[in-house]
Amino acid sequence: MQTFTPKRSAYTRIGAILAVVLLSLAGTATAANATCTPVGTWTGYVTRTDGDHPTKLQFKANGKVFVTNEQNTTTQGTWWVTGVNKFHYKFRGEKVYDENGAYFAYVDFDQDAVQSGPNNFTSSGPSTFFLADGTNLGTSNITFTMTRV
Repeated sequence: MQTFTPKRSAYTRIGAILAVVLLSLAGTATAANATCTPVGTWTGYVTRTDGDHPTKLQFKANGKVFVTNEQNTTTQGTWWVTGVNKFHYKFRGEKVYDENGAYFAYVDFDQDAVQSGPNNFTSSGPSTFFLADGTNLGTSNITFTMTRV
């Protein structure tokens, strides 16, 4: 008994191969984005001109992010994805207190982040410091080095 095997055109074979390749690439991109999201709680430090300072960040799925500094002040900001394993976050008005606990300044900052796996990211960007009355004290670059809790 002879088995009938239909002949397929070269275009059909190329189309089938292309479909398999595209589906596998789509699955890879989705898996990479799913494993490298900042959503969750992170601890680490922020490096400023005066040294390293402990900090905590908490990213929410709704695009909100919260920073808690070494003075235990929490400020809300926003974040969004900018590419594969990359995101941006910013804060406006993070309060700064002096050694006696008196509010005297605030800081605005923007950070471009790169996630180097599911549990680590670094970010950097400009930070502008203001006195409580709004006087601009200047801008400098700061960096965050964070690990997922």
